[in-house]
Amino acid sequence: MEALRSWAASLAVSALAGGILWLLSPKGSVQKALRAIIGVFLLCAFLAPLFSQEKFALDWIAPAAGAASANPVLEQTLLEQQRQAVEQALRRQVSDTLAAKGVLGAEISVRTDILEDGSIQIAALRVMLPRGGQTQAEPDTLRAAICASIGAEFPIEVVQAKEESTA
Repeated sequence: MEALRSWAASLAVSALAGGILWLLSPKGSVQKALRAIIGVFLLCAFLAPLFSQEKFALDWIAPAAGAASANPVLEQTLLEQQRQAVEQALRRQVSDTLAAKGVLGAEISVRTDILEDGSIQIAALRVMLPRGGQTQAEPDTLRAAICASIGAEFPIEVVQAKEESTA
């Protein structure tokens, strides 16, 4: 960050010196030539860090891959938000698949885990079909449709809600 501050300061001083020199120059053809020289000078001052022997780190633009772990609370919050977004998207996709099969009002629960490497694993999906048998589709048929829709490589359980017995 210090290198960036130093570069910005030298660029500002160069621009100020070029501006003062241009204001003090006589009018006419000399001023036009001086304008070109000042432009080249400012361009060199702007590009100097790229051609210097010291490495000019641009960590402030794109932090290194390990920099996110500098704030574990922020990292955990981001992972949790990503996990919730994955669950919500999966629920929406399953709901759309069920709606296409004529099943509305199913209770969809998704269980996900955040692995040590930060990836999100879908552990299980459970679909509780609504009571009343409003749909003609069998749970196995719906499970196959859901698997085809999402390309599942995790356990999917589709169960029919039990009728409440009245005694």
